[in-house]
Amino acid sequence: MAARIAAAPIPFFAIFLCSVALPPRAMAVAPPVPPPVAAAESGSVAPLVDRVKGAVVTIQSTKIIRRMAVEDPWSRMLREQFGLGGPPRATRERQEALGSGFIVDKSGLVLTNNHVVAGADEVLVKLADNRQFAAKVLGSDPATDVAVVKLDKAPANLQAVNLGDSDKVRVGDYVLAIGNPLGLGQTVTMGIVSAKNRVIDEKLGDVDPRYEDFIQTDAAINQGNSGGPLFNFRGEVIAINSAIINPGVAMNVGFAIPINLARQIADQIRKSGKVARGYLGVGGEDFTVERAEEMHVPYTPGALINVVGRGTPAEAAGLRPNDVIIEFGGRAVESYRRLTGAVALLRPGEKVKVAVLRQGHRADLVVTLGTQGGEGQTGESTFLGVELRQLDRHESAALGLKPGDGLAVTAVDPRGPASGVLEEGDILLALDGKAVTLARLKQVEAKLAHGVRATLIIQRGQARFALRL
Repeated sequence: MAARIAAAPIPFFAIFLCSVALPPRAMAVAPPVPPPVAAAESGSVAPLVDRVKGAVVTIQSTKIIRRMAVEDPWSRMLREQFGLGGPPRATRERQEALGSGFIVDKSGLVLTNNHVVAGADEVLVKLADNRQFAAKVLGSDPATDVAVVKLDKAPANLQAVNLGDSDKVRVGDYVLAIGNPLGLGQTVTMGIVSAKNRVIDEKLGDVDPRYEDFIQTDAAINQGNSGGPLFNFRGEVIAINSAIINPGVAMNVGFAIPINLARQIADQIRKSGKVARGYLGVGGEDFTVERAEEMHVPYTPGALINVVGRGTPAEAAGLRPNDVIIEFGGRAVESYRRLTGAVALLRPGEKVKVAVLRQGHRADLVVTLGTQGGEGQTGESTFLGVELRQLDRHESAALGLKPGDGLAVTAVDPRGPASGVLEEGDILLALDGKAVTLARLKQVEAKLAHGVRATLIIQRGQARFALRL
């Protein structure tokens, strides 16, 4: 049986069929810590914990969710033709969750996971000394599960963490996790780094990060540890705790986001409120032993390029189909997913050295990355927590629509109002009897809060149904 993966906040609905009571409502740099040898000689890591725990916080997020109502064609016919029943009504729910975070700047900046604060209407941060502050989300990045939160009216005496270098972390290094598991704030667990560069390739509970490069640890991480720091024995944060294997299947298998990756994302959020990703413009697959035999070339792990888009940075750099990328930016590329992650974590405009195997011979190229969503790419947008993309003309024609009409659902926020209603792969065909466009959806979204209603026609497989907003 495949291991189930779970993200690690504490939603108060449907997490292992249990709930946890909420706590009551209501950048000074951390001093240097003793080296690991001193802690080992004393037989305790308490001095280290005392020096860093003041920068670890509990995060409570609250979201008011308006659930959309689905009306099947039969009920709609009875209502419209015979006046039986009324239109389906949307419901409102209050969802709350607890997670962890850590202060990175005395101005009140806190790093945490995106899934701890995603879509929150209210955010409350509780410090180690039990003081509580309202906060706002400066920005978040679902693709890496990183978010930046800022305290309102932050006090002057905040303690901040020191950030380490996750690239220097070695398997076997001792680590400490501090957070708010199961609502038990300021809980400390200890373990080692079990592995690096983990790619899970499956959804992490309610989280589906697109770019993964996890540090694996056996330090006990539980529901609510999400967003908390993973410290090395120098008192530096080397990762953000993010996900766990379901403890019903495995014990002490946790995953954390490397701090070098999180810091890069956080820096962009702090400066612009969003993350801009590099764009290469290729399609491909993992280069396998079987593919090497088919191509009659020696096997080396890498990313096999099948398609190079016209007018893309890849074409300008001289990349060709059947090239095998083995290094990108000086780092080994062992799979196609590793390549896409490496590209996306760099900024547009950056020049990157790329090493490829072309018919078995190495070639070194330099590519200047473009911008995701730029010219020639299929743009995406969000509507009520749903990510959408416009259908291309072939897809539209297959559905009997005009060229460019129709939108496809590419992802659904599990905490959004469309969760449980819309699914990935659904096609939006019409809005109030007219062609559906991103612009029209945005206009409707802005009016929903004022009582304006609209009806979407959805196709799922061979079935069609009406969705009342």
